[in-house]
Amino acid sequence: MVHAAKQAAENGRGMTVRFALREPGKARDLDRIRRSIEDGLRKGVGEPGWFRGWIADEPDEIVGHVGLRALGEPPSAHRALVNVGVLEPYRRRGIATSLFEAAIDWASGQPQLAWLDAEVFAHNEPALNLHRRLGFVETARVPDMFRFDGTPVDDVRLSLRLPR
Repeated sequence: MVHAAKQAAENGRGMTVRFALREPGKARDLDRIRRSIEDGLRKGVGEPGWFRGWIADEPDEIVGHVGLRALGEPPSAHRALVNVGVLEPYRRRGIATSLFEAAIDWASGQPQLAWLDAEVFAHNEPALNLHRRLGFVETARVPDMFRFDGTPVDDVRLSLRLPR
């Protein structure tokens, strides 16, 4: 959970664009996150609440992660929501790409899954570019989905049909 706290601290700080709903610099309830991950890892792919994740690490430190999780409703069990994060000092080294590729490769081997979905703030060009390079296609843009300090932020939805 140390990685999650470090990642949260970077949200909207310095030159890092805001990438999460939580207040910049503030971690969510880390115990709740840990319990959710542990519970999701015990569930089979396709079951409500399932989760799978991969990390990139350096000696004694997790520097990046990618997670796949159930969307929540049984009729959407053929889709997974993906998120990725790499700590700022390790960005632009191909770590996020490698993590994404590992998750896509794994998901492609799961007969229950046909699609990966992502949600990215419209101002997060680095994340949008990464998704597009990996084959994700914009499927929706929700204008003024969120407001941070009164500033409207569009939400971009992207999807990738898994190769078979």
